[in-house]
Amino acid sequence: MVETQLKRTPLFDTHNALDARMVEFGGWEMPVLYSSIAQEHHAVRQAAGLFDIS
Repeated sequence: MVETQLKRTPLFDTHNALDARMVEFGGWEMPVLYSSIAQEHHAVRQAAGLFDIS
C-alpha cells in the first residue's frame, strides 16, 4: 500500500498550536475545527473569520 504525504500550508504549525482538529482536504492537511461549531460561529459573528487557502 502506498502512503501519500499530505501537503501543509505555511500556517500548519499555527493551526496545531491552537489545537485545531486537522483533516485531509484535497491532498492537504487542513484545520476543520478549533473549539466547537457554536463557539466558532459566535466568534465569526462578533469579530471575523479566516480561511487558510495558502
